[in-house]
Amino acid sequence: MYPTKKTNFLIAALGLLLVINTPANSAAKITLSGTAELDADYCAKGTSQPNCVINLSIIGKAAKIIYDGMTQKGQMQECTGSAEKFDASGMHCVKGTTAEDYFCDFSYAFKNAKFGSGPDGC
Repeated sequence: MYPTKKTNFLIAALGLLLVINTPANSAAKITLSGTAELDADYCAKGTSQPNCVINLSIIGKAAKIIYDGMTQKGQMQECTGSAEKFDASGMHCVKGTTAEDYFCDFSYAFKNAKFGSGPDGC
């Protein structure tokens, strides 16, 4: 069976829809930079311990995007000398002077399977 003009048209239309609806991956991808550190006091015997958390930080462009997207108003902090934002999830972000200077931190509690605030930085 050979493809008909109608079949060719449907295949071309489907292909066009896929191209139009596919996001530009290169514009949406952001390389992450940061750190991850297990709480040494509580994680010595493994991540199943009740108080074991991993503290995570994100720096640079991704942190700026998060900071800019947070709905809270930035508050100046004496500790960092910069505007900072906090939200109920535990996310904490600090405004930088350039995109590379922004950073955010938060934690993940393994036993509770919940995100929370990062370690106190000041």
